[in-house]
Amino acid sequence: MKTLNLNQQGHLLLTAIAALILTFVGNSTGQAQGKYKPGDRVECNTIGSSDAKYEKYYEKGTVLPFREGDGPDGSWYRVKADSNKVEYYCKIEHIRPIAAAGPNQPNKIETTGGADKLEPKEAKDALAKREFVECPVKQKQVKNGSRPDAEVLKKIIRCAKREKAVEEGDEGAVTVDISDIQIGASRPWSYRQDSGNGKPGTIVYPVKATYTVKTFYRTATEVEEGWIRILNFYVNAFGEWQIGSEENVKSPKVQRIQK
Repeated sequence: MKTLNLNQQGHLLLTAIAALILTFVGNSTGQAQGKYKPGDRVECNTIGSSDAKYEKYYEKGTVLPFREGDGPDGSWYRVKADSNKVEYYCKIEHIRPIAAAGPNQPNKIETTGGADKLEPKEAKDALAKREFVECPVKQKQVKNGSRPDAEVLKKIIRCAKREKAVEEGDEGAVTVDISDIQIGASRPWSYRQDSGNGKPGTIVYPVKATYTVKTFYRTATEVEEGWIRILNFYVNAFGEWQIGSEENVKSPKVQRIQK
């Protein structure tokens, strides 16, 4: 009887410990799931590292709702980056809130007029004279490791940053003006750093581009002035230049110029 009581006591003790563990895990998961919610403004390290030397890989973005089948467990979130509109799957330890930013709060937009103001006719004339880039860019085949042509890269960047014309009478035309482009020293493609369909042996050319994006509406022009980004170019399987991963160097000044 004494042995039986000891066994019963041991069983009860193990049951109590297991219950405590389940309660702790459940609470921890609940806290993780509730840390961020859709619409929160955060920064995500897009290469999945919290190391200080990879600080430049943090991208500002917005937390998105989980899709059906995602199976959220509180350890990661979907974050849509402001800079390239890419949706990243970010582990919670690689996410941090943007200082002094509230839920769903985009970059501050200044509304200006006066000397910077474009009259509707001026804006229309400027767009009429514009030579919009044809996307996708037609390219001559090149070999892996070839030195890139800066003019070809400019066209690819303009397409990647959504330059587009619209039909007469429509609104929402987008122009991308590149004020500076620098082609850096080549380096080998890396699984950790790069995206796309490159592979070991693929040569990557980092390209630093400074550009301004303008979106033309009937009542205003939205200007993103002074983007500086490093775009990592490589030659894909079709012998064409392609942008892989990107790194933000400087975010733009965003303003809305009323007409």
